[in-house]
Amino acid sequence: MPAPIALINMFEVSGGMEHEFVEWWKNCSEALKKEPGFIDARLHRNLTSASHFQFINVAHWETEEAFAAARTRNKDIMQGRPGWKGSPALYEVSVSY
Repeated sequence: MPAPIALINMFEVSGGMEHEFVEWWKNCSEALKKEPGFIDARLHRNLTSASHFQFINVAHWETEEAFAAARTRNKDIMQGRPGWKGSPALYEVSVSY
């Protein structure tokens, strides 16, 4: 079986919208965790307020195809809101220790 892929999505969130963003992320994650191929997801918050990206989502999926299918089926709930912008990309492990 191939190694899982990682979705890493860095978010710029306007000041004062952090709580709304976290609630949106939780709703998206609740929907996606029911999808075939989902492994896990974690939302990381930057420790400094001056950072360009306030939040980073790291999620693992069994395959790129599983993620793409889940994203298509849940496109309405995953729709972002004005006030934040994501920069998603898929990654595979290059080196492991």
